[in-house]
Amino acid sequence: MKPLLTICCTTYNQEKYLRETLDGFLIQETTFPIEIIIHDDASTDNTVEIIKEYAAKDNRITTILQTENQYSQNIDPWANFVFPAAKGKYLALCEGDDYWTDPLKLQKQVDFLENNLDFELCFHNSKKLYQESGKFELNEASSQVAEVTTVIDLVDYCFIATLTVVLRNNFKLPKWINNSAAGTDWPLFFIQVGNGKIKRLNDVMAVYRIHENGVWTSKSELQKMQTDFSVIQDIITNKILPEAAHKKMNKKFKKLKKKMIKYRLKQFFDLRNKCR
Repeated sequence: MKPLLTICCTTYNQEKYLRETLDGFLIQETTFPIEIIIHDDASTDNTVEIIKEYAAKDNRITTILQTENQYSQNIDPWANFVFPAAKGKYLALCEGDDYWTDPLKLQKQVDFLENNLDFELCFHNSKKLYQESGKFELNEASSQVAEVTTVIDLVDYCFIATLTVVLRNNFKLPKWINNSAAGTDWPLFFIQVGNGKIKRLNDVMAVYRIHENGVWTSKSELQKMQTDFSVIQDIITNKILPEAAHKKMNKKFKKLKKKMIKYRLKQFFDLRNKCR
């Protein structure tokens, strides 16, 4: 039977966390069939062994196991391997160090999208886990936005946590996504939602793990600004936004450019003063 939803998971050297991620998939209670696609980008720890263990026990799991790292070659795993293999009408996204906590997560999100055809994407509230301290806190970046938004709101910042997303599998990603500095997420949401609407559910149903090996959290302040600059430049150049959102993104780009110049000047004079 064809799955109504595909769980899309990418992993790389996440043996410490992956069992909790996969268990979060397997506790899902749905009235519809699902499939689970797990892409591993040539992990060097025991991640692949864990994936194979789970796949041997559940025939809903399909594995894509790379022998050579793709991300380092500017080949995006989501766009090139996971999404093309997905058969579901809907996609749910999660990386191998995050996890879901509510067994009805997928059912709630699919029910909403099935009954609200003017919405393209549904996400929900989540918690952040600071791995080193074991402290949990509500992800306010998501929880404080309105329950109904559009891409115009999404221009302000990417308030959608990837692990909370269920979206319609009705998009095609352009080739330039492979070279996007921050990966697929933010541009994907713009492309997929288009002129449609975004729904936030109030339920807290997942945990985003913050640890020293995280791709974003390990960046410096300047590196984060440079990443945002590059991604926004791609979004503007490739004109993927509706007109009003495009104009707003242009203004955001100009402000960020000024902020980066001020930051670099401050770094220069700080270094100069230290050398005196």
